[in-house]
Amino acid sequence: MPRNTRFLTGLLIAAAIGSLASAAEQWTDRQGNKFHGEPVAALGPLALFSTSATSGVKPAFRFLTPEDCARFYERVKNKPARVADWTQAQGLISKELIDKVVRLEGDKLVAADLKGRPEPQFFVFLFADDSVGKPWDMLERAVEPFKSLQAAYPGQIEGLFFGIQHSTTEHNSMAARLKMPWLIAEYREQFRHLPDILQFAPTEKGEYSLMVVSREGVPIFAVQDPKEPEIDKLFSDLTALLDLLRPENPRSWVDRVYYQRAAQAAAFAHGHSDPLLVGNPLVAEGLRQRNIHVVDATIAVDADGHVTNVTFKPDSDVPAALVGPLAEALQKNAAFVPAVDNGRFVAGTYAYLLQVPR
Repeated sequence: MPRNTRFLTGLLIAAAIGSLASAAEQWTDRQGNKFHGEPVAALGPLALFSTSATSGVKPAFRFLTPEDCARFYERVKNKPARVADWTQAQGLISKELIDKVVRLEGDKLVAADLKGRPEPQFFVFLFADDSVGKPWDMLERAVEPFKSLQAAYPGQIEGLFFGIQHSTTEHNSMAARLKMPWLIAEYREQFRHLPDILQFAPTEKGEYSLMVVSREGVPIFAVQDPKEPEIDKLFSDLTALLDLLRPENPRSWVDRVYYQRAAQAAAFAHGHSDPLLVGNPLVAEGLRQRNIHVVDATIAVDADGHVTNVTFKPDSDVPAALVGPLAEALQKNAAFVPAVDNGRFVAGTYAYLLQVPR
């Protein structure tokens, strides 16, 4: 794997792809630049492509043409979505790990029970061996930021320690001594039963690496033989990515709307769809603080996706003094894709209902 490889958000990077490249589809950005890749998933505002078995790109949707956004939608719409029970996962990496990993329980390694756990969106791979000190430094440095990310984004990420060029005893000892908070590959089985992960492992003696891959096995970030600043940057980049992917993050709404406009027009080329709410500006916690627990409204959306009117229903418990401010917030800040009628955008109404638990 190339050293210090970074797959940067918003950039279209055409990788050297070999035979897979010639088979992959061609895509065009809005400046007319072309690249080859296989659509994998829409990650909120980002289009995830696999460009080879061990490389990928994730441009923001705004960098693709509307035509390519529609084509991207057609290619990914039937791909397996994330599931609430990991044991039912169909993601390449998620599925491969079922019944193949252990975890630390006290001082003992036990079979990891994945049933009932949500399928992670991303995996942090830690490739290391026991023969030299620097891999230990990498693993130690990764513990706290990994734990912090898991706490901040529950169910979104998981880690995997994959040992290389050491013994089973050394492998298990490393896991116990470091009190690894992530999953651990069974050393005797990993080389036979984890081929889609093994392909990312360093091959030279003394090499070690840290990388983030999607559940489908597309690399997101990676560093070879990382030192402390590179380790910290990888986790900082992953934190920024997870934050960007939050549906309530307004910084993602422009790209989400851009993509969903193309997707909705394609999906309802022969049919009708009401407006689609992509970005909701009302925050549940802010409403709770104002003792508002039900916001029930009809929102008129024009053919350009602009809110033209907000009417609150009697079921809403919005105080009279806040009716105007909430209506204004929805009118100015809500991000909509307009209604679609046989592939054309038209005016429509959206039934808005936000219920805030007491």
